[in-house]
Amino acid sequence: MYEDKEIKERILAKSEEMFTQFGYSKVKMEEIAAGLGISKKTLYKFFPSKESLVREMLDSRRCDVENHISELWSETDLDFVGKLKKLMDYIGKQTSKFNGPLLQDLQKNIPEIFAEIHKFRKEKSWKKVSDLIEEGIEKGIFRKDINQPLAMLMYFNSINSVINPESLSQLPFTANQAFETIIKIMFEGILTEEGRAKYLSHGRNGNGSIQ
Repeated sequence: MYEDKEIKERILAKSEEMFTQFGYSKVKMEEIAAGLGISKKTLYKFFPSKESLVREMLDSRRCDVENHISELWSETDLDFVGKLKKLMDYIGKQTSKFNGPLLQDLQKNIPEIFAEIHKFRKEKSWKKVSDLIEEGIEKGIFRKDINQPLAMLMYFNSINSVINPESLSQLPFTANQAFETIIKIMFEGILTEEGRAKYLSHGRNGNGSIQ
């Protein structure tokens, strides 16, 4: 029984690695078996089809995300901002991980699974960050004049647009470096204190130029 569980976990891990790198349709069951050094018969013993395999892989990933978020929020040594930053960091990295060939492939070939992923993101990841931003506004940590849904959209669209193979190929950054820069800009902005003062002054005098 333990051996079966170990084999199944190895299959799921290898499948996730191959699916996220190459997409769903380009990976064959025999390639997964070969990558693990097991027979196709053994693979089909645990997963009767490639679709059943990708479904369980994604279900396992969803459970991991939910458990990680719950554990993060139960940490007593982190203040609100620390928890929010760690949460956005984790969700952003999980989002970027599946934004390559796999997600595009599923959207095209198995739209019902893609719809499930999108629904999970909205109901779990997006909503959790959204609730926390609202809490931050109430606590005076975030500005009240910022449109919260727009801020959320900007954050996730930044992840989707920048952290993918096509965009990263044009930048001298790894995925982690790009993500850390997005988070830094989200929390700290791009203006220095002097630049922010000049920008605000420009906004007040309305003369069309930053002094």
